[in-house]
Amino acid sequence: MDLNIVILAFISLLYKANGAVYELSVADEEIFRSCPNPEPGTLDIHGFLDLSEFSTSMNANGLTVSGNQTLVWDIQRKDRIQVSIKLLYLERGTWTSTVFSLFMRDFCKTMYDKNQILYDSWTGHIVNGDKDKCVNVPGTKFILKTYVLSLTSSISAPLREGRYKANVMGRAFDSTGTERPTRICCEIVGDVFKIKN
Repeated sequence: MDLNIVILAFISLLYKANGAVYELSVADEEIFRSCPNPEPGTLDIHGFLDLSEFSTSMNANGLTVSGNQTLVWDIQRKDRIQVSIKLLYLERGTWTSTVFSLFMRDFCKTMYDKNQILYDSWTGHIVNGDKDKCVNVPGTKFILKTYVLSLTSSISAPLREGRYKANVMGRAFDSTGTERPTRICCEIVGDVFKIKN
């Protein structure tokens, strides 16, 4: 096959996929699940946040989120927080890795950045956001305005519709670069649909 035809087909595929918007419809009203088979020292969402003043409700419009979240992860204010998010696809009963992942070496520098994926789904709805306080200050309370959770993203590569999960891992490192003994791992499971080409 002529190389020019292959290149044109590839460019055409990227052009058609470019700007496609996908939405993850959360499957569980609780949003977060514990990670399966966690390593020792791994905490779930409840080791990260006290959710006793936080509520969710599922209706025809989606998942409505409201209330407060209080940080409980026992780390230090000067710790660097590293966050990684991996997207897995459920294929014939087995979770398989995809090429989609996100790595934030210093989450506190990007926590309130409007261009980050977590801004629209979480930090952009914090109404008492003290930008000096990150997720490394236990006792900090985030007051959220009520909103409908929307997990949408524009992706420049084709994505299969179906069941996915986002595996979220948070690690804390002290000033010497030594990892703290506890880490956070949780998962968000849902169905991905293309909503716009």
